[in-house]
Amino acid sequence: MNKLVLTAIEAAREAGQAIMEIYAHPFEVYTKEDQSPVTQADLRASNIIKECLKPTEIPFVSEEDLPPDRSKFGRYWLVDPLDGTAEFVKRNDEFTVNIALIENKRPVLGVIYAPVTGQLWWNDEQCQVRHCEGGTTEAIHLSPSVDFLPSVEVPSGCCASLRSARNDEHPFTVLVSRSHRTPEVDEYIDKVLRPAHPDLVIDTQGSSLKFARLAEGTADVYVCYSKTKEWDTAAADAILTAAGGKVLKISDGKPLEYDKKDYPNPPFVAWAPKKQ
Repeated sequence: MNKLVLTAIEAAREAGQAIMEIYAHPFEVYTKEDQSPVTQADLRASNIIKECLKPTEIPFVSEEDLPPDRSKFGRYWLVDPLDGTAEFVKRNDEFTVNIALIENKRPVLGVIYAPVTGQLWWNDEQCQVRHCEGGTTEAIHLSPSVDFLPSVEVPSGCCASLRSARNDEHPFTVLVSRSHRTPEVDEYIDKVLRPAHPDLVIDTQGSSLKFARLAEGTADVYVCYSKTKEWDTAAADAILTAAGGKVLKISDGKPLEYDKKDYPNPPFVAWAPKKQ
């Protein structure tokens, strides 16, 4: 799977470059049938990722390129070429490229790339999670006594050093969507979380960056009642789960499903890993 990780990373970075080229200039915003926004950046990034992943000979499923039927795919790519299109349109920089590999109905590999900052998060086949920023690659949620080398070759400049990462203590932090916060989210926070954490802090964030913060340990919970699709969560689900966190349906406490006939997710809560 090493080559798959590298291929997905390169695809995300190429798509991110194209997104930033469009972001630098005025662009048109269109509305899809489900009333969600779409831009040239979404479509161009999807095509780039599809071409980059084509040599893997693994079926491709993207928000902007859906097959008539994926039920026969035991293994496939699930891609959100521009997660956080609303944030992209608002130009607040909080958008990402998400690429996941689904096997046996679960995301097993995830890559999240933030084009504005150049930050990159991914997990590998050993369930090790890494974050790359500014030439430094961190191992997320590992004991400081654990010493290892990257199991994949990542793009030049991403492995100047490697260190175990857990952040300093912070107030119990609940993340909510910047653009899609709903009354149900506030009700869940007040009834379920606040009794145990009366001094909790609520923070807003766009796109899959919320999951990245959970994996890194700078936030504790992300509550979502808004309309999301499987491609919104798949890469982040793989990364957070590999880091020791959980993404669970609010209705029954079970993991999100990636084998449904349709793609919408139910309301869910994502939990950060327990601190070691």
